Amino acid sequence: ITARRIAFALATYERTLIADQTPFDRFNAGVPAGQPGSLTPQQAQGFQLFQVHRCNACHSPANGGMMTDFTFRNIGLRPPAEDLGRQNVTNNPADRGRFKVPSLRNVGLKRNFMHNGQFTTIQQVIDFYARDPAAPPQNPDNRDPVMNAIVPFPPQDRAPVDDFIRNGLTDARVANRTFPFDEV
Repeated sequence: ITARRIAFALATYERTLIADQTPFDRFNAGVPAGQPGSLTPQQAQGFQLFQVHRCNACHSPANGGMMTDFTFRNIGLRPPAEDLGRQNVTNNPADRGRFKVPSLRNVGLKRNFMHNGQFTTIQQVIDFYARDPAAPPQNPDNRDPVMNAIVPFPPQDRAPVDDFIRNGLTDARVANRTFPFDEV
């Protein structure tokens, strides 16, 4: 028994902890229609709007339901000169300002959002993406073209999308800290 083997054992165990019992997981189950009633009507509407507004361009449910495409993107949050992002790792100028697209699983349990924590609510994140696409981007330097694919969010679409992200993608076991996500 060594410290290294203990660390490997813990890491192996932690990789088995998969928060895959969200309302969305039940909705998206192997049955073509999923389990009826697993998402509330507002969450189901939010999932539809999530797709309509092209949030799924980066936060794809296709990758094992992880709600990410595992890429690195520059969404124009900050000027890349102030926040080089992935370029600090790769030294590739094409990676200027890019950060990993996070999974949205259990994001409703977080207290701050974006790589720098500048937003404190999911609604603020939605508002960031809901900006008028005709307006010039705040930080266009090396901004990912996928940002142009996002469809504008009218105010009435924001609450259902927020509900879907906050509640439809949250595993109650994680939220309630029950097995296997309990604290020892």
